[in-house]
Amino acid sequence: MDVVVAAAVCLGIIGVGEIVSYFTRAFIPSMAAALLIYLLLTWGGMTKDFPEMSGFNYLGELSMLFLVVHLGTSVAPGDYIKNIKSVIVAAAALVGGLVCVVGLGGLIFGFDVMLAGAGAACGGGAIAGILAIQKLTDLGLVSLIAVPAIILGTVDLYGQPVASFLLKKFARKLNKSDAYLLEKAANKNKAEEIRLTKHGVPFGSEDNPSNRITAWIPIKLEEDGFVLFELAVLSLLAYFLESVTGINMYIYAFFLGAIGCAVGVLRMNLLDRSHSYGLVICVFITWIFSSMNDITPSALLASLGPALTILILATIGLAGGGGLAGKLLGYDFWLSAAAGMGLMFLMPGVMIVCNEVSARSARDKEEEKFMVDSIAPSMYIVANAGYIMGVAITVSCLLSLLVYF
Repeated sequence: MDVVVAAAVCLGIIGVGEIVSYFTRAFIPSMAAALLIYLLLTWGGMTKDFPEMSGFNYLGELSMLFLVVHLGTSVAPGDYIKNIKSVIVAAAALVGGLVCVVGLGGLIFGFDVMLAGAGAACGGGAIAGILAIQKLTDLGLVSLIAVPAIILGTVDLYGQPVASFLLKKFARKLNKSDAYLLEKAANKNKAEEIRLTKHGVPFGSEDNPSNRITAWIPIKLEEDGFVLFELAVLSLLAYFLESVTGINMYIYAFFLGAIGCAVGVLRMNLLDRSHSYGLVICVFITWIFSSMNDITPSALLASLGPALTILILATIGLAGGGGLAGKLLGYDFWLSAAAGMGLMFLMPGVMIVCNEVSARSARDKEEEKFMVDSIAPSMYIVANAGYIMGVAITVSCLLSLLVYF
């Protein structure tokens, strides 16, 4: 019965987060709201054992691996080449964030403190925060763990509303210009040649991500339990590769998902095909709840200065770097700035922000789909490219420099 109660409480908090998002028109996204509610409830006396008692906590790392593999399948491999400008925006946002956090912030609080928190704020959100804590522990620098721990617990809560605010400015521009109606009219007379596989599926589509190779697993088989089997195999392979090479398994997990799509082994958006995306997200959010258990009011106050400085400077760097790079490359400033902010929290936050801003800003379902199609490609590609660059640079390279401080 304790398991049932604990699971119900955790899912209830996530559900209330959805309600908050609905009534704030996505200004406070559901995941951020759930994290804040959990924090306030535990500060008010609620036991911190519910995530562990629910059983979800034990699946947390597996859920993160599933989400990262899914992240690798969320964009067709060819789209990275077609949208190379978005990859450049990701690099510019990451550089801008690191320059502001490590360069400017280091002059105020010390470069060691800023390096400790840079990954969680600029290059990977919760994933980078967890990896940073593990890296600092391995280096014996436990005194610096509080900074990434605070940022880990607040980065979604802070970053998603900021990204939503920026993205809603782009959505309003689409509304005012009637971009949906203009696009709909333009598509009436638009004849586009589509290459089909022998199964009648377009190359480069969700059901056949590769532009050259026909997906060889039957489409009716790649759903539900079989997809979870694929995710489990790829997660295990990523874990094995880390043990052999020492390179982080979350980097392998992403590339295994992307490569699987490129060679015809996988189709896109695996978790959606398994009909378990919502459950995996709930498990992941519950796992993040546990990372917030050590954030007491006194600990928050002690690390508030450095953590707040990191978040503010990261916002300036990520949004400013991404927005300016996008503007120079011919993209919309607000969309590029929001995409740059996506490096702060990644998936599932990027998907949540995209979907919720589109749903709250559109006038009907067709316009909502148009908005998602206008927003998601840039947001996803910037987040995916930024994740790989961010984890590799901040966790694998920069944190190693702390031994010299």
